[in-house]
Amino acid sequence: MRARLSPVKDSSFQTNASKELDERKGIQSIDRAFALLDAFERSQRPLGVTALAEASGMTASQVHHYLVSLVRARAVRQNSSGTYELGTFSLQLGLTALSRIEPVERASEFARQLRDETGEAVMIALWGSHGPTVIRYLEGFQPVTVEVRAGNVMPLETSATGHVFLTWSHDGILPSDVMAKPETKAIRAKTLALGLGRVDGDLLPRISAVSAPAFDHDDRLTFALTILGWSGELDISESGIPAIALKKHAKELSLALGHKPKS
Repeated sequence: MRARLSPVKDSSFQTNASKELDERKGIQSIDRAFALLDAFERSQRPLGVTALAEASGMTASQVHHYLVSLVRARAVRQNSSGTYELGTFSLQLGLTALSRIEPVERASEFARQLRDETGEAVMIALWGSHGPTVIRYLEGFQPVTVEVRAGNVMPLETSATGHVFLTWSHDGILPSDVMAKPETKAIRAKTLALGLGRVDGDLLPRISAVSAPAFDHDDRLTFALTILGWSGELDISESGIPAIALKKHAKELSLALGHKPKS
């Protein structure tokens, strides 16, 4: 149940309170640091000092001083090319915030049930600022030696998770040029027919995966639940035990998120 804030009936009180908040003296250095972090969040690629200066309205010298502190705090990291991007602390902060959102907690419950039922590695992904982003990874009973961790962004065309987002994301999420590609159309047709995203060694040699969508009360794709394992050992056929269990848990997760299946 969503809590609702009661409206403030005294408009003069509301105006005065807002004015008082605006006039409070903040800490300028923190405001500037967050202006840089905001520039990173909005960018699709690492940024250099010049680009950060333009985005934040600071001089290059000021930006450099702030970056020194942000790198030290692991909020930002510097690449070998000299550009910068969000660091491990920023990633963990975002993931911690996500973990406290009820839908993520519910998805984690169903992912754990799916792992326990199948014994296979399971991961959850949602759409992040850079694409399908892993927010949970649960090792199977026979661990798969693959580098998967929270924060990884999965490719759209070569991962089962990506196929789910290519197929069921609502309009406006994916660029029109991506949607117009013949490869995308072929992937969407295949995935819709199966009701699952499926790859066998497309992303990583010897790794197979099968993925299913979970929808919210607005009929929007919210999560992709994905099972992955060794190619040749994990049954990714539509009638296989993993696929059947995956569809069942994805459907139950959708119902828990308020989704009403179309009759």
